[in-house]
Amino acid sequence: MNKEQAERSHQAARHLSELIPYLPIESLVDLAMIGNEPCHAALVRSANVAAPVSAVLAEMGEEDALILLVRNSTAMIAPFSLIRIVERFSASEPLLCAVEARVEANEDVWAALAAARLRAIFEMMGDKQDAIAIDQAIIALLWASESSVRESYIASFLRFDRITPQLIRLSLSSGATEVAAGILSVLSDVSIIDIESMLSRKDRRAFTRLLDIVGLPAAMVPEFESALAHTAMNPSNLSAQAA
Repeated sequence: MNKEQAERSHQAARHLSELIPYLPIESLVDLAMIGNEPCHAALVRSANVAAPVSAVLAEMGEEDALILLVRNSTAMIAPFSLIRIVERFSASEPLLCAVEARVEANEDVWAALAAARLRAIFEMMGDKQDAIAIDQAIIALLWASESSVRESYIASFLRFDRITPQLIRLSLSSGATEVAAGILSVLSDVSIIDIESMLSRKDRRAFTRLLDIVGLPAAMVPEFESALAHTAMNPSNLSAQAA
């Protein structure tokens, strides 16, 4: 496309923006299927993008257009469309962050997000994917996540039985106490602030009660205490992997 053709295309997209509110969904779906990038840009910027239009764009749109679509709070995007977007552009940090912020993100969307983020961490870690490496990757993901989305990732890993006593111990010994606190908070409904306080105080009695609430045996208290004691002595590279 030469300069003149590009200008005509952008001008047509500007006219399209004015027409979009008056076009039926069927016509908008057709435009999404056959349209070029300026056409897609006009569609994703419009108000109240219909779910069928979003579905076509999720399959055919380029990264920049999809970032705008997902960030458009008035756009209706079905969970299966969000999953397809994550599948197509799993390495796009702006796009993954935008999907994390969507209210339509259900447990299946979070599972797709977790898989995409773990894949990126594994690429940095190399081919090693034994049980310890998987736990390290999960901790790195949770450690790097904003607190506002960490709980959703924890729930996703719980769904697939990836939250284990070993993972909690490893998070403590790695210095990721906020990750351990977040996991224990989700499991117990005790506030993260209270859990972080008992960890910092090394409050054995309170921690024993917490493990009882979570359903872990009190005999594990010394193991967790040992993990905490090694936190300062064993600097972790998990934070570097998560960055």
